[in-house]
Amino acid sequence: MTTAIASPGALPGPLKGGLLAAGVFAACWGGAIWYWRGATGTPGTLELMLVLLALPLMLVGSMWFGGKLLAKRAAAAPAAAAVMTAPAPVAALPALAIVSSALRSPYGASAEELAEAIAGNTVRPDLDAELIDDDGFPVAAARCSDALDPSLQEEVGAWLVQNGMPELHFTDPQWRALTLGSSVVAELASRAGDLLPAEGKPPSLRLLPLLPADWTLEQRRAAGMWFQHIAASFGWPAAQVALPDASAEAITPAALCTQLASEAAKETAPVVALLVACASNIGQDIVDEWASKGILFTSGRPQGLVPGEGAAGLLLTDLRLAHAIDGTLFVLLDPAEEAQREAAAPARQRAQPALLGELAGRAGRHAAAGLAEVAMVVADSGQRQTRTLELMGMVSNAMPGLDENEDVFCVGSASGACGDVPFVTALALAQHGALVRGAPVLCLGNEDAAHCSAHLLRPPPPEARAS
Repeated sequence: MTTAIASPGALPGPLKGGLLAAGVFAACWGGAIWYWRGATGTPGTLELMLVLLALPLMLVGSMWFGGKLLAKRAAAAPAAAAVMTAPAPVAALPALAIVSSALRSPYGASAEELAEAIAGNTVRPDLDAELIDDDGFPVAAARCSDALDPSLQEEVGAWLVQNGMPELHFTDPQWRALTLGSSVVAELASRAGDLLPAEGKPPSLRLLPLLPADWTLEQRRAAGMWFQHIAASFGWPAAQVALPDASAEAITPAALCTQLASEAAKETAPVVALLVACASNIGQDIVDEWASKGILFTSGRPQGLVPGEGAAGLLLTDLRLAHAIDGTLFVLLDPAEEAQREAAAPARQRAQPALLGELAGRAGRHAAAGLAEVAMVVADSGQRQTRTLELMGMVSNAMPGLDENEDVFCVGSASGACGDVPFVTALALAQHGALVRGAPVLCLGNEDAAHCSAHLLRPPPPEARAS
């Protein structure tokens, strides 16, 4: 509890009001005396009463009532703003089921491989001989060894011609992202067949690609259609593979999951979704651009960005469908808790462990599980010290029982800067952790400069494990 102490120059409210009233009376009387001394006639009794008493009282009363009104409005404004900016309650939204996940990262092509690399402390971006800074020295980068596939490029090129897009051009980093994303979509689509009903019309498969913001509308549309083609080639009816409008406003992966949970709450139709994020910043043009903007990671700029690449995806469904299909092992994904960060440049932002702790606590309360039950924390934090300190400060305050070396995994250092990929990778790694440890896992997104989020992932219920 804190006590407010007035500064030496501050005056109590009543004394300040009394001095103000005395000043008003003095000004009115002084002005009247000055005026009457130069006047030819003598003021009457009514004039004296109006000028020396009524006028000062009217001015003091107006000032008093005006101050009260302004104070009331000032007190109401923050409350109204809080109502307008408060996040929508998510307590009524159900959890989703993560049926499967897949990823391609510089340190592993599966959640198991990436978890082993992080646990073994072998995850750190290497100097890339193909990417150089303004001084001609190699820059640190996180490069995937399987991001190049000439045969896939030929296949996609032929497919573009067949679908009326022969003039569409992809840069080398875009081809790398498309290659990694295609691999993830193919892996998840091969497992999506387990969700097809034995008879009757299959539900719609929502394909949700998260592509880099700097891709053109035509590139985004073509990439989505290509992923749609891959999903259909693995047995899901092509007419039932739904793709969102490529021109729609991009939202975060956490917000997408919350939207799916809202649809699942309606219980009008089964919810099946394949969410995939892919991106690559492995290119000299990108390095040159980042260097010119002063955002490239160097020894003299430790808060800069490390060029990276990767892809990650989730196969999601509602709990009713997950329970209805025999042999389906799934992890519960609770709706995200999100918050906006302070408006500041990323390099100047302060660590906010309290904000992360608040989001984590809300995520735990929503799932009716305390943070004491959490066995592991996975975050998209990268190499920037501010983000790491923020994460570790939150863990030490909210979950002191966790070992920071064995129970806290930072994915961003393994993938570098590549859009939404680190966060979706963190979700995939958290899903793996919940299955392996048989306990809730907290997934945090704190690398983004604009917002942060928290998901709680829980192991499958006993009936799902038994089946």
